[in-house]
Amino acid sequence: MRNSVKRIACAALAALLLACAWGCGPKEPENPGKDVDVAALGEAMQRADPTLPEMVTVTSKGEKAAADFSYLSDMDYKLVDEFYYTFADAGTAEEIAVIGLKDAGDAAAMMDSLHRHIEQRQGTFREYDPEQIPLTENAVIIREGRYVALIVSEKCGLVQNTFRESFQ
Repeated sequence: MRNSVKRIACAALAALLLACAWGCGPKEPENPGKDVDVAALGEAMQRADPTLPEMVTVTSKGEKAAADFSYLSDMDYKLVDEFYYTFADAGTAEEIAVIGLKDAGDAAAMMDSLHRHIEQRQGTFREYDPEQIPLTENAVIIREGRYVALIVSEKCGLVQNTFRESFQ
């Protein structure tokens, strides 16, 4: 009887060690999903809304990329792989951004940062151009893997579809 208790205890201990080794072993990296050309995607998203006014575009390829990005987001620029950001030249609410992050795990933080950006823009428009507020209230912030997009436009559904379709 004593031997069977030892065997059961040893079997249980072996099962526990095996389960721990399996569950505590090296983790697979999060699947980053499909890679896309951020600039090409941003341009396609911009073309999806024919109602957009004259737009100004800045990208991660520009000489002042970090400074340009800081207008859009308060997130550390070191976490960004590349970005495309276009906004209305006349200062109205329309803007489209696509941010490719180095790590998909930072996407939620980027989305939070873009929500703060929209709130800041709404505060500005309350003071200077209240007619723009409804457009910002309908802003869309979406993600796909390590990519996050901000869409503020009259046809944000069409622009959002263009973003989503690029990952299929």
